[in-house]
Amino acid sequence: MSESGASAGSVVSDPQHSTKLLRALRSFRQEKCFQDAVLVLDGEEIPVQKNILAAASPYIRTRLNYNPPKEDGSICKIELHGILVSVMNEILDYIFTGEIRLGEETIQDMVQAADLLLLTDLKALCCEFLEGCIAAENCIGIRQFALHYCLHHVHYVATEFLETHFRDVSSTEEFRELSPERLKEIISLEKLNVGNEKYIFEAVVKWIAHDLEARKVYMKDVMSEVWVNGLDPNYVREQMLSDPLVRDIIRECNNIPLSPHHGEALLATFKPRGYSECIITLGGEDRATRKPSAVMRCMCPLYDPNRQLWIDLEPMSTARYGHGVVAAEGFLFVVGGQDKNKASLSSGERYDPDSNSWSPIPPMNEPRHNFGIVEIDGLIHVLGGEDGEKELLSMEVYDMHVKTWKTQSSMTMVRKIGCYATMNKKIYAMGGGSYGKLYESVECYDPKTQQWTAICPLKERRFGAVACGVGQELYVFGGVRSRETDDPQTSEMLTCKSEFYHDEFKRWMYLDDQNLCIPTSSSFVYGAVPIGASIYVVGDLDTGTSYDYVREFRRSTGTWHRTKPLLPSDLRRTGCAALRIANCKLFRLQLQQGLFRIRVPST
Repeated sequence: MSESGASAGSVVSDPQHSTKLLRALRSFRQEKCFQDAVLVLDGEEIPVQKNILAAASPYIRTRLNYNPPKEDGSICKIELHGILVSVMNEILDYIFTGEIRLGEETIQDMVQAADLLLLTDLKALCCEFLEGCIAAENCIGIRQFALHYCLHHVHYVATEFLETHFRDVSSTEEFRELSPERLKEIISLEKLNVGNEKYIFEAVVKWIAHDLEARKVYMKDVMSEVWVNGLDPNYVREQMLSDPLVRDIIRECNNIPLSPHHGEALLATFKPRGYSECIITLGGEDRATRKPSAVMRCMCPLYDPNRQLWIDLEPMSTARYGHGVVAAEGFLFVVGGQDKNKASLSSGERYDPDSNSWSPIPPMNEPRHNFGIVEIDGLIHVLGGEDGEKELLSMEVYDMHVKTWKTQSSMTMVRKIGCYATMNKKIYAMGGGSYGKLYESVECYDPKTQQWTAICPLKERRFGAVACGVGQELYVFGGVRSRETDDPQTSEMLTCKSEFYHDEFKRWMYLDDQNLCIPTSSSFVYGAVPIGASIYVVGDLDTGTSYDYVREFRRSTGTWHRTKPLLPSDLRRTGCAALRIANCKLFRLQLQQGLFRIRVPST
């Protein structure tokens, strides 16, 4: 062998290396070999290997760096406070195995220990477990616990559950035992999905009655958060006749109406509770000028089926098309795209539906347009796209709580104008193309392993499609490909059929009903928005006799249906997402925009 050939060599790897190493270290712990330190908890000592513990816990590593072991041969002691011995032993098992048994009885102790030791991966497993535990009986406690330990996504999920299931939550022991301050904070939430303010009123009455002597002094204070103008005066009078406590409350709180409002006075004071899942469209390209737009609108398909109207929301600060839009933890995020000079953007902004306002977020590491964007547990992932000069493979992730972007594992192949979705907390990149070739291939990214793997390909190669994940299913709608003909000179484009993938069957299937649009290239899709039991596909949808802007696909029947609203066809290539908006905010906007007969001036 030549010297140059020997020095060049080739890198080989053992895929089992880390597993075998961990197995050996685990055996050392079981056999109590090579232990050079002890953890001291509540006076009890647990022998450990300090280098293994330091590698697993940044907290232990910092402790050892600032207070290194003495060189006199004495055993190194690391004292820990606030962690139970039983919990620490389970954590040590986790460090050597990557597995841990979590239970509702020990989960709070485990989160506290993981938080102290800065074991972020273990904390993430605890969060996932907590989310699965949320129920009417415990959501208030979990919500408060999550707030205390900055478990942001758990807090959001628990709040969503509370808003959706308030009537069930208000009948629990946990609700009855609330402090006055905590009760006021909960009943002040605008999105409590009760349908009628009387359920809030009744919950407060039950709370007061639970410990009448101690709580009657808080009567006026807690009732201040009830939206009394939403109470039916006839209902209030009936309650007064049947319940002495209600009579006391009415006497104490002299603002509860006993006669009805009418006309303009009713509209001015009306404040509906609850929320609506809205279809949001924003940005895109003006059809007439071909310039980017900053316009933002919403429509609520389930809010009032007889009045499905588009409502104008606050426009973005930057007009853009080819951008990415995603909802995360109650906010809407918009990043990237192109500006009026066709320059690729790295900037982004966040929309707050509670204040109907935008605020900037830090820019992405790379400018990009026509890329994928998805959300998992409050983390926003952007994938691929192009930057004006080249096509991108890279992926970066935005943490909305620490306000930073981090680069993650790149995709395995360029997917120009591909489609992207999440299912079971994994990311799927589908279709697209590069260098004149279209793909039917699909790859899946697991954030836990940070690995991309190929899965069953689509039945049709395509680009320009849209996708969404619902439960155990992935859906892909629209997109185009060239029609396969005997004449290679023809380049007629064909709209692709809609497909879905079930995680249990591991294969793609065509939808039985293919009536999204007629199979011509004159139909273009911009977004697929799952709301309730339906998926709403937004785009220029040629249905043969007319163009629809929104088509509803009902998953239960597998059929397509028209929706009433037709947006003025002033924009194309708009971004789409679903966002939960408080009904009282939507109602005010509808009044201000003249969508009711009586206009109310904006405040």
